[in-house]
Amino acid sequence: METQSVPEAAGVKDGGASASGEYGFFALMVLVLITVTWVGVLSYEEGMHTEKTKRNGEAWAAWLTDNGAKRFEADYALAACAGGPAAAVAPEATASTEPAEQAPAAEGETPAKAVPAAAAAPKAWGACLEAILKSTELKDLVNPFTGKPPEFVEKCDPSDHSLHGDITIEKSVANPVGSAVPATISPLVAADAIDTKLQLKLSICDKGAYPVKVSEFEF
Repeated sequence: METQSVPEAAGVKDGGASASGEYGFFALMVLVLITVTWVGVLSYEEGMHTEKTKRNGEAWAAWLTDNGAKRFEADYALAACAGGPAAAVAPEATASTEPAEQAPAAEGETPAKAVPAAAAAPKAWGACLEAILKSTELKDLVNPFTGKPPEFVEKCDPSDHSLHGDITIEKSVANPVGSAVPATISPLVAADAIDTKLQLKLSICDKGAYPVKVSEFEF
């Protein structure tokens, strides 16, 4: 009487391969879960950095708005940011602030005319910014992306990720009536005069160095 072979060995072998496949699948799922969690943590941290950068921008906008209403007063404390016409000053050749006595003209000569005082150059944004960063609470702000003070840049540029966390300010200057464009928008740079009221827009550069508008205000 012949004994039939029992195909149990093959079954055991197939079961072992199946178990190995399940372990590999579970390991892959764990790896994917860890990766997704890690990416989520990084995205959250970068999102918080952007929010902190917005808070920096809001602090600057609030300070500039508040002082924009004060800087034309006669007793405004931060002289570098004061508005109004610049005072006249004597020319460099004049050694004293007192007007020099005019020598009497000799007979037949035309009396020399007094040299008029020269107009002082209007205050500029660069000097004002330097004074703000030295003497106000804004000097303590930190760029959360770099751990350093935020810098002012002309524009946010997504092709330059080193700009993340920085601040940009643009000025709006009204064009003459009838112009195709009602106003010209340009970056506020160090040489720009601040003796008159300025219409400004402040933005921050997010994690991708894209501009995010914070506020429009008058300074």
